[in-house]
Amino acid sequence: MGIESTDGAQEESHQLTVRAGFIFNTEDTMNKKLTILAVAAILASLVGGVQMALATTTCTFTTVGTTMTLDGDCTTDVTISIPDGFTLNGDGYTITAVDPVGGHFVGAVVKNDGATAYVTNLTVTVSGLTNVCDGGDDRLRGILFDGAGGSITNNTVTNINQGTSGCQEGNGIEVRNAPFDNTGPDLAVTISGNAVIGYQKNGITANGSVAATILNNTVTGAGPVNYIAQNGIQIGFGGTAIVKGNTASGNDYTPASYVACGILYYQADGVRASQNTVFANERDMCNFGKGGGNFNPNP
Repeated sequence: MGIESTDGAQEESHQLTVRAGFIFNTEDTMNKKLTILAVAAILASLVGGVQMALATTTCTFTTVGTTMTLDGDCTTDVTISIPDGFTLNGDGYTITAVDPVGGHFVGAVVKNDGATAYVTNLTVTVSGLTNVCDGGDDRLRGILFDGAGGSITNNTVTNINQGTSGCQEGNGIEVRNAPFDNTGPDLAVTISGNAVIGYQKNGITANGSVAATILNNTVTGAGPVNYIAQNGIQIGFGGTAIVKGNTASGNDYTPASYVACGILYYQADGVRASQNTVFANERDMCNFGKGGGNFNPNP
C-alpha cells in the first residue's frame, strides 16, 4: 500500500509580526485589512541566526472580528497562516502557491497558527512547482491543520502537485496531531463538502490523535499512473473518524509493488463508514487496521 507517513515535526511558532511570510498586526481592529506583504517582500532577517529568504505574496484579507476574508485571487510563495481561533473565508477566490525566486515552495499553502482554525469557501492550488522532495514541515500540502481542531468546509483543493512526481507529499487536505497512536487526546476536526482533485499523494488525510468527521467530499485521483501510489481518503496512526457520503475515485498505481486505495485505514482507532461511493481505484477499500467500526474519540 502507498500509505502517507507521519513524518514531520511541529512547526515552531513565533509570537510577533513575521509569521510564515506575512505581516500580521495583532493590534488590528475590526474592518482593518490584514495586509500580507502585498506586492512586497520580507527584507532579509535573522531568526535564531538563520537568514530567512525573501518572501512575496499578493494575498490580502479584510478582517471582521475573527473572520479574515480573502479580497481576491492572489499568489504566494510562502505559507498563509491562520491566526488562532480565526476563520479564513475565501469568498470564492483562489490562493495559488508558486516557487519563490531562486528556490522552491515548501510546506502547506494554508496552515493553522494555533489550536483552532476554520477554512471555508476557498480554492487552493499551485502552479509550476519544482519537483523537489521535502520532508517534515516542508512537505507540500494544500490545507494543513497540525495540532489544531476546527473545520475545513466547502473548499476546492486542486492540483497540489509537483507534476508527475514520486515525492511522498502533495496532500490536498491533511489534519494531524501528535501522538500518532491511540494514547493522546483527540482534536475534533470536520472536513465536509470539499472537492479535492489532482493531488500528488493523498486527497484527504487524518493521522494521529484526531477525531475527524469526513462528510460529503469528492476526492479524485490521477487515474492509472506509474510514479506514485495515491490514496483518496486515509485514516491512520491512531486517528478515529466518521467517513460518510464521500466519493473517492481514480487512485490506481500500475506497478505491483504498492497498492493505491480509494479509502485506506492504517492502524486507525475506530472508523464508522457509510454511504461512500468508491470506484475506479486499484483497490476501493484497504483495511490495514481499522480499529473497529465505532467512532472512538479520546477526550
